[in-house]
Amino acid sequence: MIFQVRWRHSVHQRAYETRSAVAGERVVVHERSSRLIGLDVRDGGVRWDAPGCRWPGALTIAGGRCLAIAQWQPHPWLLCFEVIAGEQLWRAELPPTTGHLAVAGGAAVVGGWRGYTPLGAHDLGTGSLLWRTPERVAVETPYAVDGHVLVAETGTGRIRRIDARTGGDIAAWRLPEPVLGVDSGPVFLPLDADRVLIRGVSRAVWVLCLPTGEIDRLPGVPEDTGAVRVAGGLVWCDTGEGQVALEPGTAAPWARVPLYGRLVGAVAVESGYVLASDQGKLVAVDPGGAVLGQATVDRRIGALHVTGRDRVLVMGKSELLAVDLRA
Repeated sequence: MIFQVRWRHSVHQRAYETRSAVAGERVVVHERSSRLIGLDVRDGGVRWDAPGCRWPGALTIAGGRCLAIAQWQPHPWLLCFEVIAGEQLWRAELPPTTGHLAVAGGAAVVGGWRGYTPLGAHDLGTGSLLWRTPERVAVETPYAVDGHVLVAETGTGRIRRIDARTGGDIAAWRLPEPVLGVDSGPVFLPLDADRVLIRGVSRAVWVLCLPTGEIDRLPGVPEDTGAVRVAGGLVWCDTGEGQVALEPGTAAPWARVPLYGRLVGAVAVESGYVLASDQGKLVAVDPGGAVLGQATVDRRIGALHVTGRDRVLVMGKSELLAVDLRA
């Protein structure tokens, strides 16, 4: 298996997981610390350029719109763009040091990062404030699911499913332990349509079944697991000495894959799976778990996206790369 770089686009800054987003024919990336760029995923051509977005604390694409939190002083802004043409549709002022962003049910839920701000929501169509908690709250990165948002309270095992437009609780659950701490990677990982993985402070991974509310511990997760990713229905656990792939419900590893560096991405492609490490390496794995090939494509990788049957986008050190897999 050969990795072929099809196009590159310089972004002139370090690789961050939260500074790129992909949907359909567009990839939006933060560039030169001051602007958002909309690129065509097919050829890397610039389709729009929106200045005025300094150091986004969060970036996402949902419902044909791109939203970002721009860190201006004294107040940050929540910016909303039409994702294909890049037209700015609205902006809304936010409390200082606002972080976290999730879009669901026609609303953008923001706030709660490190307990610095309240949690609130803005209308996706107009940017108007829909609700805001009266006090500051501390939550981990929220996750949008079926028109609602899952929120994990920092330092506790309490999980809430809230209505994005009202902030009201739809359901609530409690893990046997607190959730994983701040800035330790995503707490919520989608497994399938009904199940979400939740990372605990002990490094255990819990499975929440949304229709029933049942919470079970995922078997087979190594004690020394660092990063966790989900791709193609498999759970990829970074142990520091390689990747352990698990089939949910089965304790025995489905595969063990060597990968130098920390796992920063795992995606399913037509030929199997692609894993990425922070040290700039890509590894291709076939549907049976065997390594097809590996290559160093950059000095550093911050994020990995899939955009085609056998094409991935790599957020590298100072540039975005489109990489094809070829036998």
